[in-house]
Amino acid sequence: MAIFAASRNHCILSSYRYKYTLFTSLILSLAANAQTPDHLPEEDAYDNTDTLYAVMNAVKFDPVQVFFGDFQFYFEKMIAGRTSIELGIGPTRRNYAASWLEDELDSFGRNVDIKTRYAATVAMRRYFADTGELYGSYLSLVMVYRQFEKEYQVIDQNDEIVPGYSFTDRREYASALIIFGYQALSARSNVFADFYIGVGMRYKSLYTVGTGDVHDPSAYYTTNETGYEPAIQVGVKIGFGF
Repeated sequence: MAIFAASRNHCILSSYRYKYTLFTSLILSLAANAQTPDHLPEEDAYDNTDTLYAVMNAVKFDPVQVFFGDFQFYFEKMIAGRTSIELGIGPTRRNYAASWLEDELDSFGRNVDIKTRYAATVAMRRYFADTGELYGSYLSLVMVYRQFEKEYQVIDQNDEIVPGYSFTDRREYASALIIFGYQALSARSNVFADFYIGVGMRYKSLYTVGTGDVHDPSAYYTTNETGYEPAIQVGVKIGFGF
């Protein structure tokens, strides 16, 4: 009787061990299947070598144009596969290059008051290749407006300002340019550079101040000049893309 009971218990234990082993094998198999995907994950929206998403918008500033008194900030936005629009606006101050191209009375003295005026840009840009972002070589049609203004006061022989006398020098430019450029994006940074050169025509309206003697108020005069002339613009815009 004891032998039969022991044999029966051994059979029961063997049955439980078999069921437990089968159950464990099933769980391990399901876990392995859950950890192994049936297909490869979808590729990211950018190349493996590019750690950033495609740049569809950009803000920029051109430090070269500061030398010409132009402090515009620019915003570029992609509106189609290879086409973008760029808008710029900002203040103008002293044009350091004006003395190279035009008559300039400005002696950087304290008798010259630089007025803050403004500049604005509208541009349509077409990239040569469809990269899906604001990147590569391009051609652009650009319209630029700039206004500059100074107030001249008279100084005497002792370099003192003579009260009651002032003369306004105002210069306005409206340019139409065709620009060729290259916008270089980094694969691992949002900061980029936009190199460009452009040629075209500009309309100028100048009210310039001149004098035969800076110490004599009666020697000051204003000249009005208008007309068209060739225009060229070279620069590099430093930008942040997103």
